[in-house]
Amino acid sequence: MKYDLTNIKFILNSLGNPHYNFQSIHIAGTNGKGATASFIASILMEHGLKTGLFTSPHILRFNERIRINGKCISNKYIKDFLEENKTVTKKVKPSFFEVNTAIAFNYFADKKVDIAVIECGLGGRLDSTNVLKPKLSVITQIGMDHMQYLGNTLEKIALEKMGIVKRGIDTVVSDNNKTLSKIFKMKIRPEYLIYVDDEVKIKSLRSNLNGTRFKLNTPDLNLNNIDIPLPGEFQVRNASCAVVSAIKYLQDIGMIPDDNKIKKGLANVVSNTGYRCRLESIRLKGKEFIFDISHNADGLKKTYKTLKSAKIDAVIFGMMEDKDMIKAIKEILRISNNIIFTKANYKRAANPEFLNNIAEKYCSKKHTINVKPLVKSALNSILGGDKSYKRVLITGSFFIVSDAIKALKIQKLFK
Repeated sequence: MKYDLTNIKFILNSLGNPHYNFQSIHIAGTNGKGATASFIASILMEHGLKTGLFTSPHILRFNERIRINGKCISNKYIKDFLEENKTVTKKVKPSFFEVNTAIAFNYFADKKVDIAVIECGLGGRLDSTNVLKPKLSVITQIGMDHMQYLGNTLEKIALEKMGIVKRGIDTVVSDNNKTLSKIFKMKIRPEYLIYVDDEVKIKSLRSNLNGTRFKLNTPDLNLNNIDIPLPGEFQVRNASCAVVSAIKYLQDIGMIPDDNKIKKGLANVVSNTGYRCRLESIRLKGKEFIFDISHNADGLKKTYKTLKSAKIDAVIFGMMEDKDMIKAIKEILRISNNIIFTKANYKRAANPEFLNNIAEKYCSKKHTINVKPLVKSALNSILGGDKSYKRVLITGSFFIVSDAIKALKIQKLFK
């Protein structure tokens, strides 16, 4: 990993600066940026725009990161790009994400997208995507994550995320932490600052494992009974931020936002963008598996809140070693009395024995904790073990979920 802009500027310059050849909406934040990006892309697709979408990480295939109107980039395009640009990549030795970003920007330019929705990889100020000159910037919820790069306070992290703010460009802010509002108002001129909470009134009407219903009102817009296929009241804020952002962009380019197309974009976010494994429930072999990619304490806190009324019989959990393990494990212990700590097949994955040692300091007598070396062995213990384990949560990172899907051999369900 390289947290600066030197390499990406060199690579893009060698490509003729393709990122200047398409319009973009640029999104930063700790939690919710992937959902917000996907909702925005889906709404713009429903309005007939050829829409690129760049997100990370992926669940099963690298191609998932780069899409146009929901369709993943082809293997051939990726291979051709790497072959044609060998000299450049050998010269600067870029990081994985830098190459990833260059491929995406070149692809969107080549395919002449009307708009590309771009999610930051990490932070904002020095993220590889922060070479864009976007039509709109968006900042989602700020939380404690990647502190070794971004700082150890919310204020420092917020300042890094705000690095995507450009002079004279509107910025939509979804974060509702009152302690950060002074920073946003200090750093973004009032005529360019769009607070979601100032723009819309939102009310959650229903949320369960089948999805969420809410209503959204503005002085000019009344959207009642909006249905999104994603569980969790927190997704209401992400969807509302997307509505505000999409409307702003459409108006700026002279298009009239259509209420029905907005609602359709929100409802079709999974089919339109491939946004998966966010508390997604799949029944298999007499059990219900809930796949969730929450990868930090803030995300897991939302997972707990969403599942509080659902009886979770067991949790298969693993996480990356650079996260706040103590806070994350405290949240996991709230979700179920039966926890299996495991490890994704990935170099940054935390040792499950270490996770277990932390949990033993905070668990109660009612907890049963086990350790399995790999996700496959954790799943085997569920499938061949206690028959009372009917509803199982698999969470902690994209990598845990990816390994679980492969171990259960259900990849076809996610294409």
